[in-house]
Parts: sequence; C-alpha cells; structure tokens
Amino acid sequence: MASADSQHHLRLDDSLRQSLATVYDGRLDNVIHSLGGMGPRYYFRLNDLAGSQLDTLESMRNGGLDAGFHEKVMDAGYLPVRESTILLNEMRVEADRFAAEAVMQGAHLYASGVRNCRKLKVGMSVTVVDRSGTVVGAGVARQSETSILRYRQGIAVEILQSRFLLPHMRETSWYEAGLIHLQSLPAMVTCQVLDPKPDEVVVDLNCAPAGKMSYLCQLTKNNARIIGFDRNEQKIEKAREHLERLRCENYQLITHDSRYAHLDYKFNADKVLVDPPCTGLGVMPKLSIETTKKGIENLASYQKQFMTTAAALVKEGGTVVYSVCTVTGEECEEVARFAEEHLGLVKVSADPIVGRAGLDREKLTQRFDPELDGAGYFIARFVKP
Repeated sequence: MASADSQHHLRLDDSLRQSLATVYDGRLDNVIHSLGGMGPRYYFRLNDLAGSQLDTLESMRNGGLDAGFHEKVMDAGYLPVRESTILLNEMRVEADRFAAEAVMQGAHLYASGVRNCRKLKVGMSVTVVDRSGTVVGAGVARQSETSILRYRQGIAVEILQSRFLLPHMRETSWYEAGLIHLQSLPAMVTCQVLDPKPDEVVVDLNCAPAGKMSYLCQLTKNNARIIGFDRNEQKIEKAREHLERLRCENYQLITHDSRYAHLDYKFNADKVLVDPPCTGLGVMPKLSIETTKKGIENLASYQKQFMTTAAALVKEGGTVVYSVCTVTGEECEEVARFAEEHLGLVKVSADPIVGRAGLDREKLTQRFDPELDGAGYFIARFVKP
C-alpha cells in the first residue's frame, strides 16, 4: 500500500479568474489554493430546542471528540480539522464531484454518487477518487458493482479514512436526536443578522434544506411564525424532515416558485431572508470549479428576482437579509446595490460582524474570505423605509 499526498491544484475558467481578480486584488492565487482545503474548524449548530447545549458538548467530549464553542457566535460548536495521508489500495472507485467532496469530509460514499466501480466486490478495500484521479478517501466496499449500478441506493463504500479527519457526524446519536445540525459559521451568522423575534412573521424565500429556517425557529424559541418556500416538492419534504428532527414548531412550508410569492401571498412580513441559488464558490473543500462569467451573470439576475419579491413582501420598517455562499462581486455587492438603487431598500450594518467588512463603499455588508475564514460568504442587511 502506498499513500497519497493531498495536494490538488484547482483550475479556473479565464473569465472567472478575471471576475475574481477584481475582488481579490493580489490575493487571488492564495484564495484559489485555499478553496481546495478546509479551514481549521468544522462547524455545527448546537440546538437548544432538543436539549442543553452544554450537555451536548460534554457528551461529545466524553465520546472522544475534541469539540468546542465558538468564542463569539452563540450556538456554534466546532471540531478541529486535521488533514491525513490516505493509504492507497489497488481497487479504485470513482465518485462524482459532490460525492467526492463529501467523502473528503468524512461522509460515506453512497451508490448514487458512484461514477465508476468496475469489478468491485463486497468486502474489497478501495480507494475513492474523483474523476481527475485525486484521492479523497479509503474504505471497504459494502456493495458490488452490479448492486450499485442496478439499485443506486445505500452505502457503496464505507469510508474508514477521509482526507480531513472528521467523524461521520450524520450517523451520531447527537445528530439523530436533533441536538446538532451541520451548518457553516457564516450561515449561522446570517440568521443572527436577520435577528428574528418571537411573534414576528418571518419568511425564508429559499428554505430547503431548512438549515437556516430551523435556526430561525431556534432563535425565536418556536414563538415566531416562520414560512419557508421552495418550488421543489422533494426538497420541501427533506426540509420537513430536518425541521421535525430539530424539534421546530410553528412553521409553514410552501411548495411554490418564490420569485412570484408576492403576487400570490400577502404576509406583511417583519423579516425576509433571501438565500438564493448561487455559484457556491465559497463552499469548501472543492475538487473542481466549472463556473464561468456567463454563469455568474445569469445567477446574479436570478438572485435579483428574489430580492424584488422580498422588497414587496416585507412591511415598512421591516428587515431583509441577503446571503450567498459565494464571493463574486456580481452576486454579492452588485446585488446589494441593485436592492438599494432599484428596490428602494436601505442598507444597514450587517451586525454582528464576525467576518470582515464587504467591498461596498460604506462597509456595511459582511464578507467571509476562503483563505482567512475557511469559507467564502456574503451577507447584506436592509430596512424597508
């Protein structure tokens, strides 16, 4: 058995590189390099709707995990991230990009994410690679090639060693009991920036899979009316599963294209969260980046449609928060500028600032940078006058 070095160089489309160069002047190569790795901490949310946060953390420590609380962000727990060298087996199984990125962080490889598993038999020791041959993990085959390709269900490879030394968090008793939810630090900060209060009407226009929506329930102790939209019925059902597991109540899920919610619903919302589809460039670790400038522009115009809806749904004096897990100027500061110039929303400080100030002139928005914060993210907060 040999071992694999984890270095992997991401390639970017030239048009994307030019777009990002305007954001990361002189730092771009460092940022791109960091996207292939993880930050020093892997975050999760401690859910006090299901039990005591201190008890949960103590239980995790008693279970052998080096878990800690974030210094400033309430409800944020973390595990330290360490990188490992993976032993190489002769048998290779190729995973699609998303499955491979999950395996890197300790997830098992599911049959739905397998691209190639020629001559695989149950019990074989295997190395999992992505399509470029980058090694992401190693483990034992739990299904044969025939079974994987025929049924596309269940665990194909039980991962015993991943590139980043993290436990299978979704299989822990804490996860199953709803005591924790796997959530990035910026996603938690976004909900705190929205600052929902009991008895308010809060709309999440892009709710699936309910990570932020469930935190809005937690922050209001299930005493606000939280309404979540997604146009995909399956995603809504997945969201419902998470909300139930996390002991959320007083919520409403609506299957509907929320770009048109203001035409079909009248909520007089106190708060609206807009967390729309984006290029996802800030999600780490990455194995490849296929984004182009054209893709960025298409998504930016899509994001503006959701902001238009939010501006119509929120009541006077109400709050709109816009967040995306990406770093392009077109999807971040430019969408915020659109909200001000075309929708009449007034930008205010995206407190609490945990990352750093955004690139807007007034420095009211908030950014997380991949090489500094272990994630790329953008948050802007507005009030409707």
